[in-house]
Amino acid sequence: MDKKTLVIVAASLLVVGGAYYGINRWRQQSLANQLLRQAYGLNTGLLGKFSGSGNVQEQIAKELVAQQAREEARQKVDEAKEAAKTPEDKYNETEEMPTYDATSARLVAEAKNIIQTVFGKAKLTSISSNVMGVGAAGYSFMEFEVPRLATGADLSAFIKAVTDKGLPVLQSGIADKTASITAGNNETATYSFGFEVGKQSVGVNIIQMTQ
Repeated sequence: MDKKTLVIVAASLLVVGGAYYGINRWRQQSLANQLLRQAYGLNTGLLGKFSGSGNVQEQIAKELVAQQAREEARQKVDEAKEAAKTPEDKYNETEEMPTYDATSARLVAEAKNIIQTVFGKAKLTSISSNVMGVGAAGYSFMEFEVPRLATGADLSAFIKAVTDKGLPVLQSGIADKTASITAGNNETATYSFGFEVGKQSVGVNIIQMTQ
């Protein structure tokens, strides 16, 4: 084999070897990047940025610490924003749940009318109803969001609100910050309201024995 042929063969081997090394390096880097994304959520160019610049494990650890610090800082900002919200802000952000039939709409309207007498405004956030039997309107449990934090004095306001509507009080009381009142007539319908002092939601249970 002459010198010219040797040069051509050597050059070919370098090209092939370089291509093989480049492909393997690309595959290894792609696999490493995929593992980093799955395990740590790091960006795909991370390994390439670290390649040839010192201890890769140490640099990945530093990047993870930096990412964790950024996430904690973001979380603190979100928590601060949430803590700065007033009860009125939270009320305004609450989406009111729609009623699903004429009966639920009527019961919600009755409950909301009493709650608004105490708190001024109210939004329905959940409702669950059931029919109790032939000739019975059934019962419905509802929850409302109100625009301010409840206080112990609101129990007296509820007592006045239901009695003004002609509903006799059957039971009322407050214990361990939980207040409740039941009014109405056990033979036709009862209205139960419950809330926790310092919170801004009111639970309502209406039981109607007749249509």
